[in-house]
Amino acid sequence: MLALQNRNRVRLINLRIPVPSLQKLVMAIDGEFLILEFLNIEPPAKHNARLSLPPTFEAPQLRYLWLDYFINPIGSPFLSSAIGLVTLILRWIHTSTSVQPELFLRAISLLPHLEQLKISFMCAVPNSEIESILSHTPITIQVTLPNLRRFRFWGNSGYLETLLPHMTTPLLQMLNVNFFNQLSFSVPHLLRFMITTEHLRFSRARLLFYYEGVWMKLDNPLAGTVQARLTYFRANVACRHLDWQVSSIAQILNDLRPLLSSVTDLTLNYREHTLSSELHNEVDSTLWRE
Repeated sequence: MLALQNRNRVRLINLRIPVPSLQKLVMAIDGEFLILEFLNIEPPAKHNARLSLPPTFEAPQLRYLWLDYFINPIGSPFLSSAIGLVTLILRWIHTSTSVQPELFLRAISLLPHLEQLKISFMCAVPNSEIESILSHTPITIQVTLPNLRRFRFWGNSGYLETLLPHMTTPLLQMLNVNFFNQLSFSVPHLLRFMITTEHLRFSRARLLFYYEGVWMKLDNPLAGTVQARLTYFRANVACRHLDWQVSSIAQILNDLRPLLSSVTDLTLNYREHTLSSELHNEVDSTLWRE
């Protein structure tokens, strides 16, 4: 508490302590921190804490921001003044503590120097709920992030699909998407988002089937020879049954089919599952061919 009162001397704040103590300290992060460049607040365990920064907090020199389980940091006034932000990492428990896509896009549109963006939901959000949000607040903005190099998303495909048509990232190098288990996947906007990247040609595909999900990586062999290009694309689906894993990745790959014609190197990797082998043998061979 004493350190936080010396606002004109604090350059870095990194808090990883249990929520009861953290709530008290967060309230002390008020007023103007003139030289603060790094702010990282992470409870050590997933907790629906509904934390929020005081409305008087300001950090005009902030370059790195990582907040876990805050109610709505995007709506905080300080973010509009932190135009030099380079890294933004936000994790929410649920959409009730997150932000509507329109407001999120408007907020990041004010961050022209952003190079790394990571957003995560820690609990699955039904696509129907996302559709309900959009029916009340349709997206009307188009955002260009001229310096974004890395973008990582964790949540349901529906939320990502609402964002991507309204985002332009000419220098994107690394795209990483992580989905919760869903019965069906449809990611046409993911394809359109990637296909606008210059000099994109995947030559190698690697798929890993393991006890927590299925992981895929597509590599671009021309990476590094031109400044504006996607080096690799990663996708992960969190599901434990092998038949679900194969079905999920087949649906995603089907939507990305136009990007896969140049693949010449395919790796299928299987790690031991904790579920019985009988369940594994039920995988429809048609899904493997797809």
